[in-house]
Order: sequence, then structure tokens, then C-alpha cells
Amino acid sequence: MHLKNWFIITLISLVTITTFYADDLAPIEVSKQNRVNETDVLAEFDGGVITRADLEKRISKLPPNVQGRYKTVEGQKQVLDAIAMEEVFAAKAMQLKLNEDPEVLSNIEEAKKQYLIQEFYKRNITDLAVVTEEDKRSYYEENKKFFYVNPNITVNLIQLPDEETALQAIKELRSGKSFEEVSNLYNINNYIKSLKGVVKNIRLNGNIPGIGSDYELEDLIAKAQPDTTAILGPYKTTTGWYVFRVIDHQPGYQKTYEEVYSELEQRVKPVVETRLLNNLMTELKTKYAVVVDSTLVNQIDLRNPAKNKDIEEQILVNASIPELTITVKSLLDSFSKVSPQEQLFFTKGGGAKQFLEQELIRNLLYLEAKNQNYEEYLKDNEDYQQMKRYYMLQKAYKMLVVDSVKIDSEDTRNYYDAHIQDFTNPAYRTIRVLWFNDEEAAESARKKYTLYIAFNDTIRINNLIETKSTKPKLSILDHIYNNGIITGIGPDKDFCDMVWNNPVGYISPVFKTARGDIVFFEILSETPPQVKSFTEVEPSIYNILRRERQMAQQEKVTQQLYEEFHMVLHPERITLQVNADELFKMADDAAKSRNFNDAIAIYDQIIQHFPNGSDDYRASFMKAFVIAEELKDKERALQLFKDFLKKYPQGDLNESAQFMIDSLEGKIQLELEE
Repeated sequence: MHLKNWFIITLISLVTITTFYADDLAPIEVSKQNRVNETDVLAEFDGGVITRADLEKRISKLPPNVQGRYKTVEGQKQVLDAIAMEEVFAAKAMQLKLNEDPEVLSNIEEAKKQYLIQEFYKRNITDLAVVTEEDKRSYYEENKKFFYVNPNITVNLIQLPDEETALQAIKELRSGKSFEEVSNLYNINNYIKSLKGVVKNIRLNGNIPGIGSDYELEDLIAKAQPDTTAILGPYKTTTGWYVFRVIDHQPGYQKTYEEVYSELEQRVKPVVETRLLNNLMTELKTKYAVVVDSTLVNQIDLRNPAKNKDIEEQILVNASIPELTITVKSLLDSFSKVSPQEQLFFTKGGGAKQFLEQELIRNLLYLEAKNQNYEEYLKDNEDYQQMKRYYMLQKAYKMLVVDSVKIDSEDTRNYYDAHIQDFTNPAYRTIRVLWFNDEEAAESARKKYTLYIAFNDTIRINNLIETKSTKPKLSILDHIYNNGIITGIGPDKDFCDMVWNNPVGYISPVFKTARGDIVFFEILSETPPQVKSFTEVEPSIYNILRRERQMAQQEKVTQQLYEEFHMVLHPERITLQVNADELFKMADDAAKSRNFNDAIAIYDQIIQHFPNGSDDYRASFMKAFVIAEELKDKERALQLFKDFLKKYPQGDLNESAQFMIDSLEGKIQLELEE
């Protein structure tokens, strides 16, 4: 994730990392007590600072797999920009009194409910769930199936289209041919064929690798004895005809209590928590005189809410206090607010009854948390404080950026007209290709083909393709665009130029493709460019314009807020937080992901920060190599390799650098393996 758009992302997601807490959303005042060394201050603004510690904390909250990227100097600058942006938006939010805004307060109050429930659950369930030896032993005895290791069977297996082919395969096997040879000849299962007819890890669990669910075949395999000379079959099952033999059968076995003891704590803990929760619910339902109308709940249709109209005002849950009352309508309202995935879980599972039970648990825990003054615990809950800040930032961003961006139909139409090529499917051609192993056969076939075309003799044309072309199933190549690529072959500029520089009906001479195939072809047809209608693409254009204009407005507002709150950044004080080896790995990962410009930027950082004659030496070579081989920037790469040899007159990579120079200058032909 590139942090240029980080601020927007944090306002879309509830997972936001903040430097300061919402209980004191005004900037931190700098006093003698909290003043830090000037070199550790990376930004300062009216009454507050952003320190190196703030930066490091922010990076530590990122996913581990991307932290390294933001420990580079450039990465830290991006993080600093994001924190600074948040701070000025937060300062503006306070200035606009958004901490008193009814919408913000409502969102915070709604979110607070979940935090109180989580805190109450933690202190009264999770922290009290102690797994005893009796719990572990009982769980093991009641769930031995979880600790059973299934058999592991390896077979030679051939899947065949019919009984006749199966009998022929058996005949070949009995003649002395190996399973691999016969599999290559007759196996219609390409996956198993690629494994040379050997299928491993058949665990008798309802799934055979490469075949899927076939209980008949699985039963036959289970009953067969290991025998490397046996030929079993042919057998017909629901998935086809089979010939096989078992070559290894490791029997299943039951793990002992002692063998699984170390994993029982983790398995049993949820069971104990459920038991504690059930006991607590029984206690709270009694305390608040909770009564559930089980007949009514069975009438609710979660899949079709409109069908519940006649009963939506009826009460599902009665209690001694109104806060616990749940009507059909309030339950359906709650259901509409959960994610589609959660809705599917309930509709396919326990339905309205299960969802009602969840809502009742939530309401009881929330009520108890409030009654026991659990809000006091939230004062030290960092996630809760971040949540409060988030809603203020969200509202400020909406007011200052989102709401100020206006897009009308004239804007979208103008964009469409100006970028019509982006909404046009380019023309493509369809060709018929005949493939050969030698030029003599190709020339002979071409003469016949040209004659058959003249007489429009499709029967003889098709017969010629079937009998003379080595790839009759690849005779028609469709969607050949004017982009230097041939379908089924890959990059081949000369071939593609021939297709596009000649008219429909053209029959090419015999030639070799870039891949070495001997072919000739006929251009059969051309499909003209197709322009997508404005109506079809208008929604996507709207989104493009919205993103562009919001980004421009964000940058504009950010600069205005920087000036208003006197934000001053000190990116020059940022220091590198990773070593050369880590940077090399990051560059390698970037290149593997085809993010070549990122890789080059990382090599630049190695060159700048590790000028030790070893790391910068290697990084300089790799930078030039990536530019040459991946970016195809010949002139830039050539200059970099020459500069490399001047700067480093000796070294293990110098010979390779000279080789690259010679190849880029055309003195030798450079061919690298794909």
C-alpha cells in the first residue's frame, strides 16, 4: 500500500492509527516537561509536534509484511506526511466543534456499545475461563475423531473414457509397459497424467486428489492391498472408468491423550468460555425476567423481510426493563445492519432464532457493563480512543473534501468524449494457421491450400489441416490485436505485422515464428473497433472523476490547513531504519511483483546510505540491470553500466557489466532464459 492515499484509506476503514487520543483531541502542547531533542522532532505545528517515536509507533502498527517498506527513508516520509495530514484535519475538526456534532456523537455512542460488550466479555468470560485437567480429558474422550489420523494411500491410477479404452490400457500394462507409459497414452485426467500416473495423499476423507468426491472409487482403493504388480480394474464409478493399483498404504491411527495434550488447551478454551457464557446468560435472564416468544420467532423470515410486515410490531422479548425489549421490527433492523456474510451465516444456519439469541446476549452484556460502570475501563482503551478520533476525522474529511466535489452529467460526457479511446475495444483479426515440422512439407501444403481456397473447397481445406498440420486444433487463432502479440505464441512483432499489413484473404509465405514454429497463415476476417456507449461507462467515469477531484481537493485543503496551523515538516531529520540486506530483499520482492520502479528506488537508497564499496557496488549493478532488462530503457541503462565501470574499476560484476554494455550496443546477441 502506497501512503499517498493513506489518509483517504483511514477514513474509509475503522482501522486507523492515531498519534494522539480522542480524550484530548487538541494538539499536544510542548512544555519543559515533555520537550524532546530537536533532532527527534519531525514536524511541528500550533501547540504540537510529531516525533520520531510517533513515526516508529505508526509503522509498528502496520501489517508486518509491509513494515520494512516504510522503514526506508522514502517510506518514512510517506508516513510522516500521513500523520501530519491527520493532525491538521483533527485540529480543524476541533475548531469546527465536531466533537459536539450530533452525528459524530451518535456514531461514537453506537460504537461504544461494542467496546463495552468486548470489555465486559473479556473480564467476565475470557479472563475467568480456566481449563482444568478434567476439561481436557473430557474433551479428548468426547472428540476422539478430531485426533484420528486418516490412512495415507498412494496409487498408480489411470482415468479412462470408456470400457474399451480401459481394457486396451490393461492389455498394454500386462504386456510389460509401465503405468507411466500407459498413463501418458490413455489417461484423460491431465492432472494425474502430469504426475506420471501416481496419486499420493489419498486420506479416505471423501476427496481423491485430482478427481474429487468419488466414494465408490475411494472404497475400492481402501479395500485393495498394496501390490506393485497388481492391475485392478476396469472399474466404472460416478466419475469414469479406472484402472489402478495400490503401491503404499499407511494405516490410520488414533492419537493418544498424551500425544495431543499440548493442543488441548487451545481447543478446550472456547468450550469453557461457552459454558461460562451460558451460565451468565441464565443468571442475567433470571435477573431481568427475560421471556422469549419462541412461537413468534419461528414465524420470522430473514430472507424476505417484507413477509414479516403483519407481525413486525409484535414483541419477541419481554423483560423487567424496557431496554431489553425486542420487537420483530427492531430485530429485522439489526439484521439489516450486519454484513452480507453474517446475514448468509444466519439464513443458512439457525435463522431468526439464532440471530435473536445473539442480539439478546449483546443487549444483556451491554446492560450489565453500563450498570457496573465499565465506561471507566474505556479511558485506558487505546482502540476506543482511536475510534472516537476516527469519527471526527471522517466528518471533517467529508465536509472539507467529499462534499465540496461536484460532478454532473456534463462533466462525465466531456470526459467520455476526451478519452473515447479508453472506452474502445480495438480492432482484431482472426487467422487460420497451419503448423509443420519442416519447410518442405509446409511449402507443399501451402500450394494445395492456395488451390483449395481458389475453389472454395472447405472439405479439402479441413482435410488438409487434419492430415498435414501438426497442430490441427490450433488452426484458428482469434483476437489478434495490432500489438506485436500472436495468440497462442506470444510476442512476435514480425508475425503480427504480417497479419496487420496485409488485407483480409491474404495467404502468407511459409516462415518461422519468433518461437521457431514453421507455419503459414490466411487472414480470415477483421472485427472493427467497438466503442462502448456513454450509458454503459458513465458510472465508471463518475468514479474516476470523483477520485481525481477528491485527491486534488484533499491536496488543496491539506496545504491550506498546513498554513492555518503552521505545520512545518522536517523530513531531512529522518534516518534509515533498515540494513542493506533488508533493503536488498525488499528490492528483490518488488522486482518479483513487477514493481520495477519501486525496486530501483530501493537500490538508490542502498547506494546513498551504504557507500561501502560492496553494498552500493551490487545495488548499482542491479539498478542498471533492471532498467535494461525490465524497463527496456537502453540509453539510460547503457550510461549507468558505463558509470558503474568508471566508479568501480574492479569487482566480480565488472565482467557482467561489460557484457551488458556490449549487448546493449549490439556487439553481441544477449539471450536470457525466461
